[in-house]
Order: sequence, then structure tokens, then C-alpha cells
Amino acid sequence: MTHFDTIQKGALEMGASLSDETIQTLVHYLAMLEKWNKAYNLTAIRDTEQMITLHLLDSLATLPYITGEKIIDVGTGPGLPGMVLAICYPDKQFTLLDSNGKKTRFLTQVKMELGINNAIVANERVEKYPHQGEYDHVISRAFASLQDMINWTLPLPKETGNFLAMKGVYPSDEIAALPKEVDVILTEPLNVPNIQAERHMVVMTRKG
Repeated sequence: MTHFDTIQKGALEMGASLSDETIQTLVHYLAMLEKWNKAYNLTAIRDTEQMITLHLLDSLATLPYITGEKIIDVGTGPGLPGMVLAICYPDKQFTLLDSNGKKTRFLTQVKMELGINNAIVANERVEKYPHQGEYDHVISRAFASLQDMINWTLPLPKETGNFLAMKGVYPSDEIAALPKEVDVILTEPLNVPNIQAERHMVVMTRKG
């Protein structure tokens, strides 16, 4: 099965019907990630099939939660899930934030080579990032804990915005330790094809 077929099949299993053009762009992104990874060690995963499952399909599992127009991916790394989402939603605006220069250089190259015009790459620390109160969604799959995520990103969403945290097993301890400024609206299991481990999406909003 080609990479194109694997991505298409996985996306359909999750209920995401992507155009051939979108899938082709994801295949190109995957090829660039593989190539750059050899030199710059952007991700610990080396195997292409695993990259498709653990990176691309895992990121695609968040598609149904992206209902707003302006999204920031905090600690995006090599663009997970932010660049994947930007490829799938060309009409929405994405900011890909990471303090690691190697990763943001890679993302800048992806933008140029693949013509991704709806993504801004920001090589900054989140606490120094000036665009507060601007985003419909603050998404992350990289934070150590929900508490850390909220502590660092609390000012970023609009009043009507939310926080989307991708986690592994149901994070009951982390939810219990959340600061009083936020409410947990929803916790849902994510079904990602070919991943045996548990995955969850935690949706939070600021109070008031």
C-alpha cells in the first residue's frame, strides 16, 4: 500500500474525507519530515509507517474539533498537529509556535516548498508571545501536563475560544490539578487507526 493509500484509508476510518490534493500534500510533508529528520532529529520516530500512524493520523484525529478560524499550535515541534491541520484547512489561519529553531526552520521550508499560505511560523517561547486574546483554539500535543499548558497559554484564546489538549490515557490526576481559571468542557477518546494505546482530547475553556 502506498503512503497515499495508507493516509487516505486511515482518514476515512476516522470519518475524515480529504481531497486527493490534500492527501498528496500530506505525502510531500511526510517526505520532507523524513528527509530533515535524518539531519536534524526532529522526531524520535524513524519508521515511515509509524510516522503516518503516530504523527499524521494522530493529528488528523483532531480535525472535528477545529470549528473556529484562528488557531495556534503551541509547542508544534515539526508541525504536529498544526501543519497537518493547516494542510487540511486552507481557509483557516494557523500559527505554529515553537522555541526550537531547528523545528521552526523546517516548518518555514515546508511552507515555502508546499505553498502553505495559511500558516505563520513563530520561533518564540510561549510566555513571550504577544498575540493574546486572539485565538479560537489553542491546541497542543506536546505539553507535559494540562496544568503546564494552561499556565503557559491562559491569555491566548478569545473570550469564546478554547484549549484543545491531546493526551494519552485519560488524565484524571491532571484534570484534578487544573487551576480554577478553567473549566473542562469535554473529554473524549480519540480513535486513531493502528494505535493500540489510548488517546484522548481534553477541551477546556477559561471561566468568566
